[in-house]
Amino acid sequence: MDLQQINIKVFVTADSLINYENFIKVFNRWMEEADQDDYLNYADYSHTSAGPGVLLISKRANYSIDNAMNRHGFLYNRKHKIEGENREKIRQAFVETLNRCQRLEKAEELENEVHFTGQEIMFMINNRHIAPNTPEMFEAVKSELTPFLEQMYGGTNFTLDRTSEDVRERFAMRISASSDMEISELLTNLENQ
Repeated sequence: MDLQQINIKVFVTADSLINYENFIKVFNRWMEEADQDDYLNYADYSHTSAGPGVLLISKRANYSIDNAMNRHGFLYNRKHKIEGENREKIRQAFVETLNRCQRLEKAEELENEVHFTGQEIMFMINNRHIAPNTPEMFEAVKSELTPFLEQMYGGTNFTLDRTSEDVRERFAMRISASSDMEISELLTNLENQ
């Protein structure tokens, strides 16, 4: 199994206030600060119900303040193939996602109104050929993901569940921790190993 096109969604806290215009300001700043070839553009889908919100498009990944299933969160979407072992790819995706969440929490444009929680995270493979939504795939991905999550949660209990048993849906699993953890704690746990 060669995991590719990993997506991770980290949900905002219940008290977060989402203002799409402020996210556009952040994404515009990220484009200005980056190398010219990094980011291509942003797209505003905030007018759609339970949709992708505001999307920042880059050559290798997309980032968005996503509102799928009417639940806001930061969504990382790796678009292209990367080399390495599955655990390395999982680590890369989580570290990049959590670092971006931390940058958003500190962004002046968001006026300290957006915070993320490590208590519930979605892990998805955005390719049905690589990862069909089956119980067998769930067990295979779970075996790759669990050692990484044990490190990231640092002793906090967590569970993994399929989000849907419908084979027509893309592969997705919900990671639920037994206690709320800040993004900075998760990153610290990853750095200490």
